[in-house]
Amino acid sequence: MEYITQPVREIFSLMPDSILFGSLLLYFLTKNLSYGVFAIFLFETVLSHKLISWIFSQSVGPSRPAYTKEEDLIKCRAGFKTAQIKVNRIFSHDQYPSYGLFAVTSIATYLKMATSEFADTMDAMGTEWQTRNLLVNIFIGLVVGICIVARAYTCDSVSDIIVALVLAIIVGSVFFAVNKALFGQEAMNFLGLPNMVTKESQGTPIYVCAVEKSQ
Repeated sequence: MEYITQPVREIFSLMPDSILFGSLLLYFLTKNLSYGVFAIFLFETVLSHKLISWIFSQSVGPSRPAYTKEEDLIKCRAGFKTAQIKVNRIFSHDQYPSYGLFAVTSIATYLKMATSEFADTMDAMGTEWQTRNLLVNIFIGLVVGICIVARAYTCDSVSDIIVALVLAIIVGSVFFAVNKALFGQEAMNFLGLPNMVTKESQGTPIYVCAVEKSQ
């Protein structure tokens, strides 16, 4: 069982930082606005987690992890790490609540809302695209569910998981709205879909030309 759970837990542990660096790389290679704004969102997630952790430490005191063994301290730590060599990491994610679950849930919330933003466009593009929004929601739910199971198996208690989930959904929703307001709807368009709008919603008049039939 450990041969299955350990790689899965490590994937989710590295996922937030690897997605951040991958998004930055894709933005510099493609100059795609969506990847750039997504990278900004990941920085916002890191800073939000640090702020939330500071608030918890100031209000209820420093938190103690549910795990105490040295090997658990290493494998439950989120972000890039080495087991035998002490290195200075770019981001330290040891604070409460669980950064691994917090980041994955926040990213899932952001991507789910970005996909739903263009649900009407996908519905208008035919049957081939109509089910994609549903599939995205299913796979996002599976990823978050597997992450919860992986973290609960060794690292986090039920209360830690609930706190991380609730705060992550709030942070993901808030920063999605903020980034959309700052950069526009196109910054959420990861699939490069056309922006379909109706004349009625834009208040644009519709002109109808009458053609007279010749007698």
